[in-house]
Amino acid sequence: MFGRRNASNVLPVMWTVGELEIPCTRHDTGGSFGGTGTRDYLAMNPNGRIPTLRDGDFVLWESNAIVRYLCRRHDGHGALLPRSEEGYALADQWMDWHKTTLYPPYIDLTWALVRTEPAVRDRRRIEDLQAQTETGLAILDKHLARTGHAVDDRFTMADIPLGALVHRYLNLEIERPAFPHIASWYARLSKRPAFIEHVMFPFGNDPGEWYRLERETP
Repeated sequence: MFGRRNASNVLPVMWTVGELEIPCTRHDTGGSFGGTGTRDYLAMNPNGRIPTLRDGDFVLWESNAIVRYLCRRHDGHGALLPRSEEGYALADQWMDWHKTTLYPPYIDLTWALVRTEPAVRDRRRIEDLQAQTETGLAILDKHLARTGHAVDDRFTMADIPLGALVHRYLNLEIERPAFPHIASWYARLSKRPAFIEHVMFPFGNDPGEWYRLERETP
């Protein structure tokens, strides 16, 4: 697997690897490690982005597609896969919603805060991005009030990209409204060993901390 451990799109993949105990070698790629513009890498992923999975001769990119693939290929005991076709469709729905609706303002908010020096941060833009992110989180909070998890009443692959994003959001240096059902769900996620190992590590609050921790992360 190619991608630096602290990248937002790598977290769900490595969390899935941890949950399913899949043997995996991760190659530091992207960010300060570089490597995404090489001929060999672009032959695997023409977007020049991370993560990219290479499983024998098979290559796959797009983080949520990788999560689904790993679950279908390695989840023989149904630990992460929904139990029904309807459940799988709902998992697809929430994973697509994560990527198309919740992720764009969240990642821009992260860049506007963590990846921008405090002296030049655009407060108006930060407030707008935070409001957009929290509009999406309010939808998730209302949904979790009914189900407790993204799909049905148990942890599945659909919780993984959402949980990784929420962890980062909850650790941004901002004032935030209460999302009680997200908080309860997050508390349950925080007891999972794979979540602790692959998601719950510091990522910094300014560019200097980000790059230092990127290099220090094992």
